[in-house]
Amino acid sequence: MEELALLSLPRIPHGLMLALLTLCWQPTIARANPAVPASFNVRNFGARGDGTADDTPAIRAAFAAAAKTTISIPTPGTAHHYSQNNVYFPNGRYRLTETLMPTANMVGEGNVILQQADTEKDIVSSKSVWRWRIHGFTFLGGRHHLHIGNANRDSGRIIIDNCNFYNAAGTAIRIRKGSNSTQATITNCTVLNCDQVLVNWCDMTKFADTWVTTARTMKNKASIENHGILLIEHMLGVPLVQAENDQRWIDNHGGLTCRNVRFGGEFAGMTIVVNWARYDATYPVIPISVVIDNCHVYALGNPARKSMVYCEEIPNQIIVTNNNGLPDLPMVAVSDKLDLDTYFDDALKRDPQTLKFSIGPEQVEVLFRNAQLPEQMRPFQTNQVWGNAPPTTGNWQRGTLIRKREPKDSVASTTAGGELFGWYCVGSGTPGSWQPVRLNFPEAQAKTP
Repeated sequence: MEELALLSLPRIPHGLMLALLTLCWQPTIARANPAVPASFNVRNFGARGDGTADDTPAIRAAFAAAAKTTISIPTPGTAHHYSQNNVYFPNGRYRLTETLMPTANMVGEGNVILQQADTEKDIVSSKSVWRWRIHGFTFLGGRHHLHIGNANRDSGRIIIDNCNFYNAAGTAIRIRKGSNSTQATITNCTVLNCDQVLVNWCDMTKFADTWVTTARTMKNKASIENHGILLIEHMLGVPLVQAENDQRWIDNHGGLTCRNVRFGGEFAGMTIVVNWARYDATYPVIPISVVIDNCHVYALGNPARKSMVYCEEIPNQIIVTNNNGLPDLPMVAVSDKLDLDTYFDDALKRDPQTLKFSIGPEQVEVLFRNAQLPEQMRPFQTNQVWGNAPPTTGNWQRGTLIRKREPKDSVASTTAGGELFGWYCVGSGTPGSWQPVRLNFPEAQAKTP
C-alpha cells in the first residue's frame, strides 16, 4: 500500500526538479572560503581612479595580495604548472608617482588610464614577467610605458592587447634583452607620439592590427628596434618626419618580416628598414633576414638613407615582393662604408648557400633600375637576374644566366646572330667567364652544358 501511495503522488516536471536540485546545492557553494577573493580589484585596496589621488600605494597593495596566491609548481621534465591571478582596474584615471612592478596579470575594464607625470620613470616595469597578460589600458606620459621581460625563462608568454600608448618619452613597449625564449603577442593597439614604439628581444614576437604614429622629435633612431625575430602585419603607420633627424621605421638586428603594412607617405615618409647585423655563415646558421611583402612603402623623407632597405650591414636574406610606393627610389641600398668586393669572402669560404636575396620587377610602379641589387650581391640572387652587360664584379657560379634588359628608349641589340637574350656563365670565378645567348638563330647560341 505504501508503494501505491508513492505512485499516486503528482509528478514533478523535469525542469522544476533541476531547479530544486540546484537550490539544494547552493549552501555547499556558499561555504567556499570567503578569505579568497574572486579577483583583486584595486578599488578594494584604496585606489580612487579620480586622476587626482596618488593611486600607486593601493595598486601595489593589490599586486602584493595577488602574488600570495599565485601557484607555480615545478614538474620534473616539463615546464612549470602555473596559475597567476588578475589585478582588476575599473574604469578611471589612475595617477602614479612611482613605477608599478606587476606580480599578476593586469586587466582593465575598458580603456583604463594609467598616467605617469615623471618622464624619468616607467609606468610598468619588471624583469620577471613570464606568463603574463595586460589588457584594456591607456598609458599616458612617463618614460617607458611597458619595460618588461625575463631572464630567458623557457616557455614564457607575454600578451599585450587592446591597449593605447600616448606620449612616452622613451618606448611604448620595451621587451628586455635576454628574454629570448619568450613569445610575445601585441595586438589591437594604438601608439601615438612615443619616442619609440617597440624594442624587441624575444625570439618570436608578433606585432599586429595596430595603428602607429612616430614622434617628430625622434633623432637618429628607428621607431621599432628588433634584436630577435619579429613579425609585423596589418599595421597602419603614419610617419611624422623631420628630415634632418635620420629617422626610420625599423632598425633590424635579427629576423624581420613585414606583411600588409602601410608605411605611410606623410611628410614624404621615411626609410622602412635599416639593417645593422652582418650575415652569419657559421653552423648552425642563425640568419639575419629582412622580408617585406605586400606593403605600401614611401621613403623619400630621409635624405641620408633614400631606399626601402638600407644596409649598414648585409643580412643572410633579403626578400622584397609585391610592394608599391617607391617609383624613384632603390629597393635596396648599401652603405658606402662596405667593401662589397671582399664583403662576402667569409660566406664563399664556408657556404654561399647561407646568402639568398630575392628582389625583382614585380614591385608596382618601381622603375627597373631601382629594382636591382648591387652587382656583387647578384650572384646570391634567387630570382631572375637582369643586367645590361656581363658582370665585372662578384663571384659567379658556372651555370648562371643573366637576362638582358634594354631601357625602353633604346634600340634592341641585334646582330647577324640574332637578338641578344643575355649571358651565360661558362666558368666560375670573379667575375667568371661569360658567353652571349641569342634568340632566333639557335645555332648561334652559346653552347651550354
